[in-house]
Amino acid sequence: MKRIDNHFKLLVAIIVVLGLSLSVMAQPQTRGHMSHRSMTVKSGLQLLDLTEEQKDQIKEIHLAHMKDVQPLKDEVKIDRVKVDVLLKRDDPDMKEIVSLVEANGKLLTQIQVKSIEQKISVRSLLTDEQKIIYDARGERIREHRAMAVHYRHRRTAERTRF
Repeated sequence: MKRIDNHFKLLVAIIVVLGLSLSVMAQPQTRGHMSHRSMTVKSGLQLLDLTEEQKDQIKEIHLAHMKDVQPLKDEVKIDRVKVDVLLKRDDPDMKEIVSLVEANGKLLTQIQVKSIEQKISVRSLLTDEQKIIYDARGERIREHRAMAVHYRHRRTAERTRF
């Protein structure tokens, strides 16, 4: 009887250890890359050795940009939720869905145009040396985002295999 109890305890211990190890393995793995959200404008502009006047002007440009863009981003989110709701109906109205998608496209275009205007405004404040660093930084960020999208799609594909 004692022997069965010991075997049972050992079996329970093995199951617990396996369960814990499987849950640890199931956790998402980071690859040491910073997400594009963790790359703040502040940290990127620190490489430029800006004057106090430049810092103040750039800060004003960024704040004005955020005030302009945030309502548009909120509207995009609302429209996406509306599309999701429409798609879950038994008989979705395709015309309404298309109009919401087209409206979102226009909003996203406005956001992109405002972002480009902001970058041009910031770049106009920089010296020639600072512009070289600023432009190179933008290239690195675009490359990083492209790699992040690639790895995200690859990981998603690996998880959905049967």
